[in-house]
Amino acid sequence: MSRLSVVHFLRANAVVFSSVVQIGDSQEIRLSARALAVQRQLEYVDSREFPLTFPVFTKPIPLPPADDKDVCRYTLHDCPLIAVHSVRVIGISSTSVVHIGSTKTVEANSRVKHIRQLERREQHASSRRSD
Repeated sequence: MSRLSVVHFLRANAVVFSSVVQIGDSQEIRLSARALAVQRQLEYVDSREFPLTFPVFTKPIPLPPADDKDVCRYTLHDCPLIAVHSVRVIGISSTSVVHIGSTKTVEANSRVKHIRQLERREQHASSRRSD
């Protein structure tokens, strides 16, 4: 199944948060990322305020049922070469893969919790009146 991968030009501006750029064959790729995004109307930062114990981070991820039926497949590679002229990628993020080659197994997960803390309208209105 292995073939030679030839890439003439690859440009990726940003590869972040558990992501991979792979040229060539790989046996397995395993990616995992957890992110906590907090948006506030008023600036306040305390790294101890939000531990990563939200259910989205601790619940097991359900897997699809495995199909026990054998798959009959015939593949003919006329050329033992994977040839790519040019690849341009703006960004690869949050457990993503750009892969030129063969892989047996890919496993990826990404868990993101967004928290938005905004002022109540009554508080905002009352603070305006006192000005």
